[in-house]
Amino acid sequence: MNALKVSVVIPLYNSVSFIEETLQSVLNQSYTNIEIIIIDDHSTDDSFNKALEFQSDNVIIKLNKGKGACAARNYGFELSSGDYIQFLDADDILSPDKIEKQVEALNGSKTELAVCNTVHFLGKLEDGKCVDQAYVYSSPKPEEFFINLWGGNHLPMHMIQTSAWLTPRTLIEKVGLWDETLAKDQDGEFFARVGLQSSGIIYVPDVKNYYRKHNTGKNIASQKNEIHLDSLLKATNLKAKYLFSKTESDASKQAIATQYKHVAIDAWPQYKTVYNTAISKCNALGGSKYNPVLGGRAIEFIKNTLGWRTAKSVAFYGRTFLNR
Repeated sequence: MNALKVSVVIPLYNSVSFIEETLQSVLNQSYTNIEIIIIDDHSTDDSFNKALEFQSDNVIIKLNKGKGACAARNYGFELSSGDYIQFLDADDILSPDKIEKQVEALNGSKTELAVCNTVHFLGKLEDGKCVDQAYVYSSPKPEEFFINLWGGNHLPMHMIQTSAWLTPRTLIEKVGLWDETLAKDQDGEFFARVGLQSSGIIYVPDVKNYYRKHNTGKNIASQKNEIHLDSLLKATNLKAKYLFSKTESDASKQAIATQYKHVAIDAWPQYKTVYNTAISKCNALGGSKYNPVLGGRAIEFIKNTLGWRTAKSVAFYGRTFLNR
């Protein structure tokens, strides 16, 4: 029996088609001292009953006391007893030695986080593609890590998906639980808060987190209504606060400016209040050269000749006209 215990916390909502594969990836881990805590977020399909098929002494299944993935993760953490916490989405997959290798890398540390590569996949795992870039993991120092991740040092902006991390319980207890007021970028805010209070971030390159993509547009990352954009702006404000409490270097300002420009681009042209706030904050930090891919060849041509605002306006109003 491995000495250190790992709690795998899974928020579950309408994932009846995927939860078995996700659970099997945890049950088949090479690391054995694991408890699984599944919090069903009031699913309207048969997810809860499917999860109940796996209930045992080490697989705890509860209904969410609140509502939303953040509330589910917080309730799961409340029920957990592990030294390390693995947050896992109900449709994602862990490579068989993911937890073992990350526990080994942490080597009992209560102040560091472990992270690994993420593979995006639609159907079969073997058809997935690793989306990570080496520059993100070039420094274990938390400030430098997040500067590189967020588009500082003239690097492309990147993201790390929730399930890639393994986090000491004591760090979560120190900085607090998931922010239940956020509707988008909850994981970005949470791991920025945890990571920037850590003593280091350990990259474990030989294991994988498999992030399932969907064609239905139901991923939280794809949702861009006003509630989600307000949340994205709030999360960015918080990430700026966390990073600037550690460093206000030119690279850190560039990174946060890029984060604000990302919000501005998402908000334009439909939500101009969010856009104006975000672009003002971006410009106050020196601006950003972040230039997103917005669509097919025609939209990209417009972007490259007339700018991203014009390209996004054409794309948005074109869709609006076609959907009338």
